[in-house]
Amino acid sequence: MGTAYGYLQKRVCFDEDNGKVSSFKPDAVPENHFHLGGHNYAVISDFANVARIHLRRYKLDATGSLLPTKDGITVTPSVWLALVRQFSAIDQAFDDGKVFVIKDCLMLSRTVIEYVTYIICQRYFQQKDSSRKFLTPVSMLKETEWKVLYIKDIQKQITSKTVSIMFGRVFLKLLRKEVAKHIHFPKPDYDCIDAEIVLTTSMVELLCNHIQENISSLSICYGCLEGYENKLGHECMTHSNEQRISNYGDIALLNMDWDKLVADFVNRNIQMVIASCNEFENKGSESEFQEVVKNKLKIAIFKPLAAASYIHSS
Repeated sequence: MGTAYGYLQKRVCFDEDNGKVSSFKPDAVPENHFHLGGHNYAVISDFANVARIHLRRYKLDATGSLLPTKDGITVTPSVWLALVRQFSAIDQAFDDGKVFVIKDCLMLSRTVIEYVTYIICQRYFQQKDSSRKFLTPVSMLKETEWKVLYIKDIQKQITSKTVSIMFGRVFLKLLRKEVAKHIHFPKPDYDCIDAEIVLTTSMVELLCNHIQENISSLSICYGCLEGYENKLGHECMTHSNEQRISNYGDIALLNMDWDKLVADFVNRNIQMVIASCNEFENKGSESEFQEVVKNKLKIAIFKPLAAASYIHSS
């Protein structure tokens, strides 16, 4: 009984809001879970105000439900982005008998156990003395399971789900936190205008600016890279805005500096947020005030976020 209780205490939770264990039936896989083979899944979740991607092994319980075990790894969107962009280099390293390191935090290696090829993913961090401490447990996928991540449609679905979570709970939590730093219940001395329209317009402008900057920094012109002479035929010269967004929209959103976007939005519009919530200026109820702020911000940014979601899914 003691062992069983200890096991239950160590179950992995993916849902921060209700703390429930992420369990499901094999024939009813949740939309943010992607079957890699066997009992291994890629899972996208929100935890500690960060969207995370898990490569996790599950285990069947007595009821036939799959429960997540601690066998696996968890990575941030930036590490996932680096992973999917370097599959060719990873394969080459494996063929050369080497390990592959991503962003100085994730080590990949290939090994053969009883005639079966496995890909081992293990996270580590750098200690104060510059040594590296490896974390346990690890993700151990059969090569056939690992290769599922190479499928473009699977990559796109995982990326889209990650972006949706980042645009949902994660972004709004950061936004409310940043707003709270600036609000001191001042009394505005001007008539309240349609704050939601102003905030929405501001968010659209900021999103466009940040996405454009990210696409410019992430886009690759293979004509320039290979040194082709006909520069007028290079991708950097011929690709339209629609093509750039189609090719790099997902990775631009994953590479977004959300803290900076939130800070820019709040710094530009903090007086408007205060004005839109002035009905609570004399009540002094922080919880009520925060609820109004939350609702106003949700309405204000719904349109641009929906537009961004459409861009990366189209």
